[in-house]
Amino acid sequence: MNAESNVLDLKGCAPVPLAHYLKALGIFRILAEQVEPGAKSYWIGDSFRLKTTIDSESLRTFFLEKYSPTPIVAPWNGGSGFYFQEEKLKEKDPLTGKRKKTGRRIQPTAATKAVQDILDSTTERLSGYSESLRIIKNLIEKMGLEEAPSKEKKEELILAVRNNLPDSSIDWLDASVILTTENARFPPLLGTGGNDGNLDFSSNFMQRLKDVFEFSGGNPMSSSEAWLDGALFAENSDGLVSGISIGQFYPGAVGGPNSAPGFVSDSPVNPWDYLLMIEGALFFASATVKRLQANMPGVLSYPFSVRLSGVGYGSASESDEKSARAEIWMPFWEKPTGLSELKALMSEGRAQVGTRPARNGVDFARAVASLGVDRGLKSFQRYGFLERNGRNFFSVPLERIVVSRQIQVELLNEVDSWLDSFHEKARSEKAPASVGRALHVLESSILALCKESSNDQVQTWRVQNVLIALGGCEKVIVRSSRWAKEAFVKPVNPLSKNWLIMADDQSPEFFLAASLASTFGHYKDQKDRDFTMWLRSQMEPINHWNASLFDDTLGRDVVWSERDPISVMNDIISRRITMAVRSGANGYPDDAKIKADLEDIAAFIEDRVNLSRMMDLLWGLILVDWPSVSRNFIKRQFESDNIFPSASYGLLKLCLAGGPVCDIEVPLVPQIHRIASIGDGFGSLQLAERRLRGSNLPVAKISSNISSNLMKRIAAALLFSINESQIEHLASSVLRPRVVQE
Repeated sequence: MNAESNVLDLKGCAPVPLAHYLKALGIFRILAEQVEPGAKSYWIGDSFRLKTTIDSESLRTFFLEKYSPTPIVAPWNGGSGFYFQEEKLKEKDPLTGKRKKTGRRIQPTAATKAVQDILDSTTERLSGYSESLRIIKNLIEKMGLEEAPSKEKKEELILAVRNNLPDSSIDWLDASVILTTENARFPPLLGTGGNDGNLDFSSNFMQRLKDVFEFSGGNPMSSSEAWLDGALFAENSDGLVSGISIGQFYPGAVGGPNSAPGFVSDSPVNPWDYLLMIEGALFFASATVKRLQANMPGVLSYPFSVRLSGVGYGSASESDEKSARAEIWMPFWEKPTGLSELKALMSEGRAQVGTRPARNGVDFARAVASLGVDRGLKSFQRYGFLERNGRNFFSVPLERIVVSRQIQVELLNEVDSWLDSFHEKARSEKAPASVGRALHVLESSILALCKESSNDQVQTWRVQNVLIALGGCEKVIVRSSRWAKEAFVKPVNPLSKNWLIMADDQSPEFFLAASLASTFGHYKDQKDRDFTMWLRSQMEPINHWNASLFDDTLGRDVVWSERDPISVMNDIISRRITMAVRSGANGYPDDAKIKADLEDIAAFIEDRVNLSRMMDLLWGLILVDWPSVSRNFIKRQFESDNIFPSASYGLLKLCLAGGPVCDIEVPLVPQIHRIASIGDGFGSLQLAERRLRGSNLPVAKISSNISSNLMKRIAAALLFSINESQIEHLASSVLRPRVVQE
């Protein structure tokens, strides 16, 4: 028979729930270790496949008749089966109403009976298990333990068990508890050292073994074959076991209210599901000890495990981050893979963001999108170990992430250190709620950016959303200035021009915001020092010479408020005109790296742009390192429809053009904008006409019958810088033809 002639489709295995994913790993591990070392496994969609020399009937026969379970033991837990309960009398205490205790620990439990049954077994299938149990019982007796130890004694027992057990049990120990130089640590996949609350995984494992085969001769129980068909091939299985728990791995099978017809029910569990699930968990073991050596603060040292990020799923909340054990990303591979290769992949479980390991779920998504994980993986199923249904932890499936290189994600490397610092401070107890909400929006947008998309436009919008979210964080820092100062929160790092390329969707909102954000002018401060003031300095107290620092002494230049955007824009230009006059400027001095287009300005004046998104983009775009951006770095790529602003705008703009009009420098008259900003169309246009005539630029007759609100929008639009050809166009539309010709 050809070694690769059989492909078994295990329909009973699936990515969700976690129990069925782990079951797939358990089946493959046992097959490769106990039957066929050359077997391989892989996933096709949600289907788990085995590439093997045996057929489905031989696989079924092996598990029913020859499968030798891994010794699963946890003698440090009270419910592990190594400690008897305290004996109770039938007589009750008259004060408490409870049965009196004798002080002697001789009362057997279901767990102690399971241990004893394996010790008394005669089947070869349990010989290794029996040997491990005897070693542990001898160790417990030597240490004089009558009940589960705590603190130092617990760690002493764990170390003794690890040093004395045979190799067959070591993977389980490494997967459930790790001894460090400080104390014992527990990988999140297996609860707190092999137990989940009162459920001890090891004892449950022993009891489920008794459900599937006899401990005397090793023969399968009557229902075992049907259960196995259900576990392997999703065949219907009657007579499942009730009254037991599968723990955190399968939330739908924990029982309780509304889990079945009636008010409360114990959900039925397939014993084979539980056994194979625990066997699969052993994959996440061996390299945890090695990785602890190079652990960084805030980083979990367990394969594919990181701290939970409360974003990316329907019930996401900040409280999840505080209460969750962790989140774990389960990998899927499409190339047939052998046992040793898969063990190496699972045990390392590395995910890198730049040069550092991923710390949380958002980091892991970034690593997946930038291929910072081991190659050959197709996707990941993200699980969170969340508190649900009281204080119980469940492995909640959060989302599926495809491994796909998204080059836009690399933009985040520029703000990586700031992100890390802001996350820590935003999640502190002293942080305002608004800061936490801003962080939530930012991490949600980053997670969306990391997801696969074949649509370039979608990815462009996602970059914009991250940019907007960064601006939102910056805005909330400014609002919460007292907290920010006490927490030493810094501004967002200046962003490179690559953000402009990746966020350019050719929309008027984006280009108008970019034009505003890139606005700058040369002024003098109160000490007569020359400096360049970018628009960012009027939205937050940023240092003129170092954009990575806040400077409260420059707060007088900040005019941003939560008023309507048109009023805010008028406040900004009014302040800039005042500073220009104080600096001795003859004409309006402002310029911009990105010039606005007259068609977009017309859309702005006529209220045909999404003003809210434009202002959101503005907060993100002011973070760009504009001094390093060349002029007209990004341009509109469309053909103009010859839609231009009204002559009223043209008349006012020629008075604040930021450059010569028909080779004439028009002197700055602050009253022109001031009167326009309060909605006085007649007064501002009359004043502008006189100013241009005084500069030998006679104006054609222009109607001054303009509504107050429209005039305010025209005044705000004067903040946009335009290029020389557009100034010429405005001149040709509002000046007398003779003047333009000359």
